[in-house]
Amino acid sequence: MISYFFVNPVAGQGKGIERFIADIKASAEALSMQYEIYITKAEGDGETAARRISQELQGKEARFYACGGDGTLNEVINGSFGFDNIAVGCVPIGTGNDFVRNFPEAGSFLDLKAQFEGADTQVDLMRYSGVIAGKAQTRYCANMFNIGFDCNVAELAGRLKKKPMISGSMAYLLAVLGMFIKKKGICLHLTERDAVHIDGEVLLCAIANGSFCGGGLKTSPQSALTDGVFDLNIIHDVSRLKFLKLFPSYMKGNHLEIPGIEEVITVKQCTALKISPMAQNFILCADGEIQVAGEVEFSIVPNGLRFIVPKAAMVFASSRQTHEKAFRN
Repeated sequence: MISYFFVNPVAGQGKGIERFIADIKASAEALSMQYEIYITKAEGDGETAARRISQELQGKEARFYACGGDGTLNEVINGSFGFDNIAVGCVPIGTGNDFVRNFPEAGSFLDLKAQFEGADTQVDLMRYSGVIAGKAQTRYCANMFNIGFDCNVAELAGRLKKKPMISGSMAYLLAVLGMFIKKKGICLHLTERDAVHIDGEVLLCAIANGSFCGGGLKTSPQSALTDGVFDLNIIHDVSRLKFLKLFPSYMKGNHLEIPGIEEVITVKQCTALKISPMAQNFILCADGEIQVAGEVEFSIVPNGLRFIVPKAAMVFASSRQTHEKAFRN
């Protein structure tokens, strides 16, 4: 079986890419593994290349490793979705790397030998359909959608990460401080079949498959990748003072334990949602990538992804059992 490595050359600010490519070659050759390396050329190229190679394989089993951050993983998933012969893995050399944090021993995802020797497991995906980036399309998201304050933070963090000496988590925290001054939320209409969950302004809305965003913030601690649902998290419009008090707990993932938190945050498990912006469009952050969208429908795809778990991390964890080890940004 052949393994394809889709390498984002600007991941992690482009540091150490040549050494990383040399490590892929050395690890594959040491294990006598067949491999190909594809260096992505621009945003979206990983998806295009993954789809082309999936078609060319004509049903032959293969592994696709996304080498970058969550955005690179998102591209490879969207390019290979629907090809049951493809298992997808992630070598997290980006700056956020939130999807792999849902697994124990997350550091082992950087171990190429463990990647080659790993096995795949079924995890859920989230499907979203509508007018996205100016055209009607259906796409897939592995980890989390962020809308409103969180999305504004992600957009600013993406720009900050391009600056020297600013890591994924640091960029996110700096972006939070910047957006805190504006405290800009979003106005939208969100429904679950006939039930209306939002009809007006909220601070933020997140639709979560995984627990983490922003380079390690555990904002949806109740989420799990294998439960057949996604988690809707709504933070209503709150004062800056209350926001400051809640944010440390929100980062650590213990905010749901605070007495009276249900007055501030609504949490609900769902299998389908629909968002209609009250303006013409809204900004949607999918796996850390910013997109302009119109009306969008969301649904869960149970067991939608064959995900490669490195050998050292083969004990799968739900978010309630995750061993939270330090992860290199």
